[in-house]
Amino acid sequence: MSKYTKTLMTSILIIFASIGLGRFSYGMILPDLQNSLSISTTQAGFVGTANFIGYLIAIFFVSSIYKKYETSTLISISLFLQALSMFFMTVFSQYLIISFFYTFSGFFAAISNVSIMIYIAHIIPSHIKGKALGIIVTGIGFSIIFSGFVVPQIENYISNQAWRSSWLLFAVLVFLIAIFVKLNLSNDSSKHTHSSKAKTSKELFQSLNFYKIALLYLLFGITYVVYVTFFVTASIEKYNISTYEAGYFWSILGTMSLLSGPFFGYLSDKIGAYKTFVIIYICLSISYLIIALDLDSSFLWISAILFGLSAWAVPSLITVLSTQEFAIQNTAKVFSLATLVFASGQIIGPIGAGYLYDIYENFSNVFLLCALLTCIAALLSLIFSRRAYKKEEPLR
Repeated sequence: MSKYTKTLMTSILIIFASIGLGRFSYGMILPDLQNSLSISTTQAGFVGTANFIGYLIAIFFVSSIYKKYETSTLISISLFLQALSMFFMTVFSQYLIISFFYTFSGFFAAISNVSIMIYIAHIIPSHIKGKALGIIVTGIGFSIIFSGFVVPQIENYISNQAWRSSWLLFAVLVFLIAIFVKLNLSNDSSKHTHSSKAKTSKELFQSLNFYKIALLYLLFGITYVVYVTFFVTASIEKYNISTYEAGYFWSILGTMSLLSGPFFGYLSDKIGAYKTFVIIYICLSISYLIIALDLDSSFLWISAILFGLSAWAVPSLITVLSTQEFAIQNTAKVFSLATLVFASGQIIGPIGAGYLYDIYENFSNVFLLCALLTCIAALLSLIFSRRAYKKEEPLR
């Protein structure tokens, strides 16, 4: 693992910038953005959904783009264009225009995020692949910790439209990381060898294994995005806590996220990805139920810990399953197609949650529905794990 240290550190920064600052930090600035623009929860959810629409569109192209261009060039240019899109978001006050640029931000973030996951799946040996993929997604945790600390500090010093200053800072950091990636990330020399043996999309769509992977990723996509988008807003509203206090919960979530990928990646290498998913989705279900039920505010710590500990292992485990079920030469296409389904769930989540909130005027029903969906995902993971065991048993 030590020989890949530089690669893994650079990959962590890519995840930190692309979907960490570009997406997951949105939840921290959302309350101030919503107040500053005087928009409804549905409209705020639409801004978040715009990012996922861009992410979804990018998935149609990422597999072919990855094969065509050098990895370092592709990711660094994508990060630069993402930073530019984030900068333009701070210039305007109309939520539709902000949504327009956030769509582009999501597009370029998807290119960077999916590319680095495929890259790691290609260059890391199979016996440590789960652990390596788990390590790089700690970039999400670092971004959550960072935004949970920085955003309240900025709001303390800038009372008017503080979200613009926070978002501008994030844009600058994404730009600096783009330069770092170009100088430090080596290229994937094996991509052309792998692509020559890859299955067609038609062959993948005819495989039951693909739908197993896609379904688990879809249920995660629908539910996790509701949590990261509305956790801070729901906490402030339900318990009347300050942005500072919500930032503490957000930061503990991010701290636990640092353990999520490595721990569950290691566990996956030992017991298998499907069995690991059972544990992950049970943790997520409990986390969502805590927000849905009328519990004491101290339970928010448990919710944040469970979510942070479990959620960020999912993308890396989906990558592992893509390789295990279809072999390494198909990883790029399988992961891209599964992410396409996942991105569809991300679009449904924020708008659906915002709509339910505007109907019921609380988030309880929203998170109750999320808990139900992740319980279904846990049950499906258990079923899939047993079938995978039966398939392997005769070979022993």
